[in-house]
Amino acid sequence: MSRLFFVFFGMILILGPTPVNGQVPIEHRQSDAIVVRILEQVIQESGLFDYHFVARTEYGEEFTIDTSESYLSGIGFDLDVGDSVSLQITEEDSGAIAYLEDIHREKNLVWMVFIFALIAIVVGRWRGVLSLLGLIVTIGVLFGYLFPTILAGNDPITSTVIASIVILAVNMHLSHGLRRQTFLAFLGTTVGLILVVFFTKVFIYFGSLSGIASEEATILFWETGSVNLPVGILAAGIILGAVGVLDDVAITQSEVVSELLLANPNTTKKELFVRAMRIGRHHIASTVNTLVLVYAGAALPVFLLFVYGDLTTKEFFNNELVAEEIIRTLAGTCALVLTVPISTWFATLAPRVVDKSHKHH
Repeated sequence: MSRLFFVFFGMILILGPTPVNGQVPIEHRQSDAIVVRILEQVIQESGLFDYHFVARTEYGEEFTIDTSESYLSGIGFDLDVGDSVSLQITEEDSGAIAYLEDIHREKNLVWMVFIFALIAIVVGRWRGVLSLLGLIVTIGVLFGYLFPTILAGNDPITSTVIASIVILAVNMHLSHGLRRQTFLAFLGTTVGLILVVFFTKVFIYFGSLSGIASEEATILFWETGSVNLPVGILAAGIILGAVGVLDDVAITQSEVVSELLLANPNTTKKELFVRAMRIGRHHIASTVNTLVLVYAGAALPVFLLFVYGDLTTKEFFNNELVAEEIIRTLAGTCALVLTVPISTWFATLAPRVVDKSHKHH
C-alpha cells in the first residue's frame, strides 16, 4: 500500500498544484537527508514500525517527520541515526512539510553485488568470470536496447525476441565456449523461444487478458503515451522470463549428449537421443516444478490477497491478476517441455556420432 501511496503522490506532483484548504502548494521537491535524531519508535501489532524523527537535508534544513503520515501502514525496515533517506518536501504558504519517501540502500546493494560476484568467481572460477561478463551483456541489452525500444512505441514482442536472441547468442557462447555443441544448443533454445512466443500469444488470446490488471501496467499505459499495446508488455514479460530457463535446458541436454558420446563414440543417433531423453525427462520434472514455484513466489502477495478475500474458486481463477500468473506459468512450461526433445535432437547432430549401420558396411 505504501508503494501505491507514492505512486498517486507522484502523479499529483506531475499533474501540478492542487488546492488544499484554500491554499495552493507553490513547490514540490525531493531532497536527500540524514537522520540526526530518533524521537519515537512505535511498533504496531502487525510488526511494522512508525518513527518520529529529525532529518537534516543536504542543504542544512531540518525537518521533523512522522512516518505515519508518509506511509499508510508503517514501514518494514529499521531506521537509525545516520541513515540516509529521501524526503518529499512540499512548500506551502504556511511553511514546508516533509514526508519520508524511502531509505537509501544503494551502498548495501553494492556490497550484495560484490558478495554475489565473489561467490560466482570462487566457485565457478573462469566459468564464473564468464558468467558475470554475460550478465553485464544481458543488463546492457535490456537497458540499452529493449526498454528504450519498447518505450519508443515499437512492438514489445518483436523487440523482446530480438533482445533475447542477442542475449542467448552472446551468453551461451561466452559461458560455454565457441564450439559446435554450444551452437547446436543455441539453435535448440531459439526454437524454444519461438514456441514461447506461440504459446504466449495463444494463451493470452484465449485467456482474454488486457495487460493492465496490475497497477504498474496501468500507470505505464497512462503515463508514457507511447505504449499502445499493454497486452504486448505482458507477453514480452512472459517471453523474457522463460528465456533463461530454456537456456539451462538446452545446455544441459547438450552436455548430456556430449558426455554420452565421450563414453561411447560409436553410439547411434537414435540410441543417443533415447538415452539423453531419459535424463531430460528428469530435468523436465524438476524444472517444471521450479518454474511454478518461481512464478508463485513472485506473485505471492496477489495470491494471498485473493485467498484472504474469501473468494470462490470460480472468482479466484476468473480474476485477471491470477489468470496472468497462471498463463505465464503454462506458456513457459509448455515451451520448456518441448524444448527438451528439440534441443536433444540438435545435440545429436554433433560430428563425432558414428552410425553402426554404416560402420558394418
